[in-house]
Amino acid sequence: MADLIGKRISQRYAIEELIGGGGMAHVYLGRDVILEREVAVKVLQPQYNKDEEFIRRFHREAQAATSLAHPNIVNIYDAGEEEDLYYIVMEYVKGKTLKKKVQEEGPLPLSQAVDLMKQILCAINHAHANEIIHRDIKPHNILLNEKGEAKVTDFGIARAASAATITHTNSVMGSVHYLSPEQARGGVITSKSDVYSLGVVLYEMVTGTLPYDGDSAVSIALKHLQEPLPLPSDKRPGLPQSLENVILKATSKNPFDRYESVEDMKEDLSTVLSEERRNEAPLIVPFDDDATKAIPLIKDDEASDQTMEHGISKNETIVTEPLSDQVPAKPVKKKKKKRAGIILLILMLMFGAALAAFTWMPGILRVQDTEVPETVGMPLEEAEEEMEEAGLETETEMVFHNEVEEDHIVSQNPQAGRSVKVDSTVMLRVSEGPETIEMPDVTGMDQEAAEEELSEFEGVEFREDDSGDAPPGEVTGQDPTEGDTIVPSETTVTLMYSVEREFTMHNLEGESREAVETYLENYNLEGAFESSSSDSVEEGRVIEHSPGPYHSVTEGDTVEFIVSSGPEEIEDEPDENSNDEDESSEDGGEENEDEQSSEQVEAVIPVEVDESDEEEGREFNIRIEYEDATTEEPETFTEETITETKTYRVPLEVTPETDGTYTLYVDDEEVQSNSFSYGD
Repeated sequence: MADLIGKRISQRYAIEELIGGGGMAHVYLGRDVILEREVAVKVLQPQYNKDEEFIRRFHREAQAATSLAHPNIVNIYDAGEEEDLYYIVMEYVKGKTLKKKVQEEGPLPLSQAVDLMKQILCAINHAHANEIIHRDIKPHNILLNEKGEAKVTDFGIARAASAATITHTNSVMGSVHYLSPEQARGGVITSKSDVYSLGVVLYEMVTGTLPYDGDSAVSIALKHLQEPLPLPSDKRPGLPQSLENVILKATSKNPFDRYESVEDMKEDLSTVLSEERRNEAPLIVPFDDDATKAIPLIKDDEASDQTMEHGISKNETIVTEPLSDQVPAKPVKKKKKKRAGIILLILMLMFGAALAAFTWMPGILRVQDTEVPETVGMPLEEAEEEMEEAGLETETEMVFHNEVEEDHIVSQNPQAGRSVKVDSTVMLRVSEGPETIEMPDVTGMDQEAAEEELSEFEGVEFREDDSGDAPPGEVTGQDPTEGDTIVPSETTVTLMYSVEREFTMHNLEGESREAVETYLENYNLEGAFESSSSDSVEEGRVIEHSPGPYHSVTEGDTVEFIVSSGPEEIEDEPDENSNDEDESSEDGGEENEDEQSSEQVEAVIPVEVDESDEEEGREFNIRIEYEDATTEEPETFTEETITETKTYRVPLEVTPETDGTYTLYVDDEEVQSNSFSYGD
C-alpha cells in the first residue's frame, strides 16, 4: 500500500510515510491539514476489504478506543471508509514500542520497569472500568513517547466484558507469547485474562526474555497451559522477592489465584521496591494438575509447523479434551444377526441415557445465581451478615483510608448489583482509618527543603527565631517533634526558622572610637565614620550616630558615626557690640538652659516565662506603651508574641517639665507601669 504515500484521505489526512504495520493493517504517519497536527493513520490491508470479520474487528477497535479517555491510552480522533479503504486516525506517539526498548536495552532498571507497569495498569484499569477487556496486551502494543511515558494502543480485539467469550474452537485471537491459559483453551475471557498478559509483560521487562518459547504457536500456548512459570529470579539474580511475587500471582494458571483486578495489582506493585518487602516470603502458586490432564502434551517437534509471529492461526487447534488411544484398524468380522441386535439394543439404551443426561443433568447440577449486595460504607460485621444472607462468602483486606471510618467497608469486588454464583467469594476492603507515621526530623534543613519534605501534611506554618544561633533560613525547631505519631493529612506543622538577630542599639555617644569598634565587632555590625568639630565633645569621641540610641538594628546593618575633631579654630575679631551681646547672653542664659534641658533614660523591662510554660510552648502576647517629652499621647513601643523570657529596653526623653512613663501589658492585661523624672 505504498501507493498511499503522498495521497490525501477524505480530503483531510495527507499520508507522508509508512511507520509500521501488522497482519491486519498498515500504519502511516500523516498530517491533519485542518488542525495542522501529525497523526497516525491505520489502514486495513486491501485483502481484507471484503472480509466482514476483519472489517467488524477493525470497526470494533475504533469503537472500543473512542469510548476511552486516559493519558496512558492512545487517543482515537476519527474513523471512516473511503472507496473500500477502511481507516482509523489516532494520536501520533513519537517514540518506540516497549518491545523495541527491551530488545535494545535488555532487562530494564527495576524502578523504571515498575513505573512503566503502573502507567500501563492505570490505562487497563480505565478500560476495565468501562467494561472493555483488551485481550491482546503485549509490549508491541505499548508505545513510549519521548518523555518515556507509556501509552496503550490496539484495542482491535477488545470486547465488552459481557460478551468476552471466544466461541470459535478453531481460532484463538491474541499474541501467543502473552496468551492467558483460558484464551489458549478457548474458554471464557475476563479482565483476569488481561492480568495474566500484564504479568508476562512485567516478566519480560525485568528479565529481558519471555517465559515460554517454542517452535510453533501451538507449542508455546501449550506451555502456558501445562508448565509452571520459570522463576524470574533464575534469569535475574538478586530480583527482589516482592517483585517476583507480583509476577507469580499475576501469571497464575487458575484465574481465581490471580489478582482480583488490575487495581489490586497496581496497589501491590506500588510497594514492591520498599526495603521492608525486599525479603518477603516467596509466593507459593497452586498448580492445578487437573486443569492440564485434559490437554495432551505436545512436544515442540510434534507441533504444527504453521507458526505465527503474533498469534495462533486458524489452522492450529489446541485440543481441550483427552485424545483417544489410536489402535490400528482391524478387519471387521461378520456377526450373527442375534449378536447384532443385542449390540443395537445396547447402543439405543446408551443413546437414551446420554440424551437424558444432557436434558436433565445440567438443570440438576446448575448452581444458583445471586445478586451481590451493596456494603460500601457499612460496618464490617453488618457487611458480612449481608453477604451471608445473599449466600456469599467473604474475604477481607485492611487498607488505610482518610475518609472512611475505621472498620467500615471502603470497596468490594465484585461490585454491588453483579450476578454471581451462590457461595462465591466477595473481597471486602476494610478501612483501618487514616495512615499514621512517625513525625520526621526537619531541623537543620533550609526553609524551602523542609516545606517540600512536609508537602503531604495538611499545612506548614513558620515562625521566626532571631536568637542568632543558626544561619538565616535554617529550621531550628518543629512541632510536632521528631518521632511523634501523627496523621499527615490532618496535621499542621509549625516550624521555627532562623532570621538575622534584631536588637536595640546601645547609646554610644561620648564613647571613644576604639570602644565603638569593639562594640560593632561583638554585635556583628558595620561602621561608617565621619569627623566633625565640636566644642562640647572631646576629640576622638562620638558626637552622634545613626541609627540612634535605643533604635532597633539587625546583624549586618551599618551604623554611621560622627566623631569629634575638637573645637573649631576661629580667629578673634574686635566687635564694638561684643560686650552687649555677652551681657545679653548672660541675662538669658539660665532661662534658655531651663527651657532646652532634657535627658534620655532607658527603661529596662524583663518579661519572664516559666520553664513549664516554655516546655508546653505556651504563647504570651506582649504590648508596651510609653509616653515622654516626644509624644503628645501614649504610643506603642512594641507588640509581639513570645514563648520564652525576653528583656525589653525602652528609651524615654524626659525634661524638667515632662516625665517619661511606660506600661507593660501581658495578654491585654496591665501588669507593670513605671515613671522616670528629670534628674532621677
